Amino acid sequence: MFSAGNIGRLLRNLSVYAVGVGLAVAGALGLAAAIELSTVIATVLFIVGLVAVVAVHEYLGGPL
Repeated sequence: MFSAGNIGRLLRNLSVYAVGVGLAVAGALGLAAAIELSTVIATVLFIVGLVAVVAVHEYLGGPL
């Protein structure tokens, strides 16, 4: 069903995707002032998170 290569690819994609979503959420919460975070750091976190999610979708074949 799944080969070792497919499982490794799946875990890599899900890991990068989860980190990207986490960064984007933390950045969005910082921008909304829901958490104590400077605007500059929140903006950087949000952008890096979005770039990671887009990279998984566009270059790594999606999260699954």
